[in-house]
Amino acid sequence: MSQFSAGCLIFRLDVSFFGWMSHFSAGCLIFRLDVSFFFQLSKFSAGCLNFRLDVSFFGWMSHFFSSCLNFRLDVSIFGWMSHFFSSFLNFRLVVSIFGWMSHFSAGCLIFRLDVSFFFQLSKFSAGCLNFRLDVSFFGWMSHFFSSFLNFRLDVSIFGWMSHFSAGCLIFRLDVSFFGWMSHFSAGCLIFFPAF
Repeated sequence: MSQFSAGCLIFRLDVSFFGWMSHFSAGCLIFRLDVSFFFQLSKFSAGCLNFRLDVSFFGWMSHFFSSCLNFRLDVSIFGWMSHFFSSFLNFRLVVSIFGWMSHFSAGCLIFRLDVSFFFQLSKFSAGCLNFRLDVSFFGWMSHFFSSFLNFRLDVSIFGWMSHFSAGCLIFRLDVSFFGWMSHFSAGCLIFFPAF
């Protein structure tokens, strides 16, 4: 899988082969390197604003994010996953137990609640700027995002998945079928295809 995004701020290249996956993103603000091999997954992002380190091994996954504005810690153990996000603007807590997953994010700008149980997944986000509703059931998944800037609709049916996002800044279309997946995003700032 390769992904390319070019704009005023971002260049990203993702490559996946066998058990290995590497991601590279470079731009005015961001440098990111993700490496996955077997059950181990490590991600590194460094830039003017961000430093991120994610490590996953077997049933455990830990994420570390540090920058001028953000601190994030994610820990996953077996069926349990907890995420902690703290910064000047954001606080996020994500807890997953077996088939259930709940996400909580509160800050000056964002409130988000995600709930997953069995094959059903619903996400709710409300804040000063954003409203988001995601619903997944069996092989189907639909995402709805509405705000001052964004409208997004994602639909997944069996092996097919399509994403649509339209707003003042962003238009995105993602299509996945069988082993093939393509992503398309075009807007004032972003062009993003993935194959």
